[in-house]
Amino acid sequence: MTAKTYARGVTLAGTAVTLRGWTVPDLDAFRGWLRPEHEWHRWDGPYYPVPAEEQADALVAALARSSGLERPAGEAPPSDTPPVVEDPFAGGELLPPGRLVVDVGGALVGTVAWYWESRETEWARMGVTVYDPTVRGRGIGRTALALWTSFLFESTPWVRLDFATWSGNAAMLGVGKALGFAEEARFRQARVVDGVRYDSVVMGVLRDEWRDPGRRQSSRDSRS
Repeated sequence: MTAKTYARGVTLAGTAVTLRGWTVPDLDAFRGWLRPEHEWHRWDGPYYPVPAEEQADALVAALARSSGLERPAGEAPPSDTPPVVEDPFAGGELLPPGRLVVDVGGALVGTVAWYWESRETEWARMGVTVYDPTVRGRGIGRTALALWTSFLFESTPWVRLDFATWSGNAAMLGVGKALGFAEEARFRQARVVDGVRYDSVVMGVLRDEWRDPGRRQSSRDSRS
């Protein structure tokens, strides 16, 4: 079965980026990238512990369930392990998929995701992670986040979107700035990485600003 395609784009360097649903081989690839030896863990939330084997298994199992896929044989989580991903279709409310594959050349190189910061006010927080270090530096993360932002605004009535990162992740901060996200919060010395304190940073964009890049610039100027 071919996975559904949600968005496509091309980076400035000419690399084609697709946001799509999951296939069974993707689950195996994703499980492999969750292993602790991979370098992306140093940049994406390094203040959180790397998922233990049981947690990683549960994450992949939850993805398989929410995507309508069977779990790869031999990696079933313990029966008492709760799922760590909320089914976006729970409760009968149709919502965008909670996590999609970032596909380059037919392979999973990363993912995009969203979750509720406040369900009561439809405040969603999103993110993008490029796992494969061999494809970094091509604008793939920037293109994927732009596609994801457009898709989420187009498929929901949400007023705003944002992402959270840390002041040591210059690449992610640069992506947000390049796409017109405004720095909306900075919690000073709130994150600790390798014994050093960094700021926690939230960057956001409003629906009307995303539709009108000129308005995004005006909003940034008014806050400067």
